[in-house]
Amino acid sequence: MSEICVVMAKEEYEPWRHVFDAAALPVRYALLEDADTAMIDGVPHDARTLPANVVWMTVQGFRGPLRRTIKHLLENAPDLKWVHSIGAGYDMPILQDVLARGVRLTTSHSNAISISEFAMRSILGRFQQVEERRVARENKEYPRHDFREIYGTTWLIYGAGAIGSNISKRAQAFGVHTIGVRRNPTGTEPFDEMIKPEQVADHLGRADIVIMSLPGNAETANLVDAEFLARMKPGATFVNVARAGLMDEAAVLAALDSGHLDAAILDVHTIEEAWLYRKERMDDSPLWTHPKVDLTPHAAAHGSGRYVRTVDLFIDNLRRFVAGDPRLPDEV
Repeated sequence: MSEICVVMAKEEYEPWRHVFDAAALPVRYALLEDADTAMIDGVPHDARTLPANVVWMTVQGFRGPLRRTIKHLLENAPDLKWVHSIGAGYDMPILQDVLARGVRLTTSHSNAISISEFAMRSILGRFQQVEERRVARENKEYPRHDFREIYGTTWLIYGAGAIGSNISKRAQAFGVHTIGVRRNPTGTEPFDEMIKPEQVADHLGRADIVIMSLPGNAETANLVDAEFLARMKPGATFVNVARAGLMDEAAVLAALDSGHLDAAILDVHTIEEAWLYRKERMDDSPLWTHPKVDLTPHAAAHGSGRYVRTVDLFIDNLRRFVAGDPRLPDEV
């Protein structure tokens, strides 16, 4: 029997047992039942002393009840070789620790389809005044008015990876002109134009929609500040499906209040981060009630198809890992 031990939450494994069985890979699965116990071939083991070679980082590992146990394994398992994260980013401290240990880390873009559909729905909803129509119906009113088309508009998508590319392809199908931003363009990205970050300031004034879909790190912290927003086209819409830390939230609100921006679509924000990291409520945040803000709880990725894409990607990478592939898809 292979000595490769793959650690994951039992809760995440069970719905897909048939898929793992069909893959028939020469590995042992250590299934975490709780913070103390894992099952390997039906035999209980101390969860904190598992011979982990591979860890599948799912929601349970990031913020579920197994977080402390998985964190302990990531920091202490002597033969840990590879960690696969369900997230697209790797800015979280727990994953930075993995990289610091020299362990291989892969990320997942199985959420890119979900996030791109969210972006399209949100922008179309704003342009077609869906909320105003809902209120009119509640009031038994029957207004008829023109709505804005996205056809012929220009979108600047800051971050031309899997998420940004999926948004661009869908937007182009509606007749949108897309500008992608990437440090090192390859020339194969599905955008009408590609620019580098240092060129963004000169193009912000062209964009009807500006979408942030890039990683959050020290270089991108507060990238969207008052100066950035002032360069945006009057009446433009700002969309953030990446990280709250990319934007100066007070500056975004000020741009909305002044009328310079028409709307902000925020799936990431300080409300979500306060709850996620500190379990604190921010009931007094102006984001809750601001009429120009569409607010969602970091849920753009929650499309129903993400589950099977996530499992298929992990198994494909696991197959490559077992075969000794020197480079895995989406390896950091």
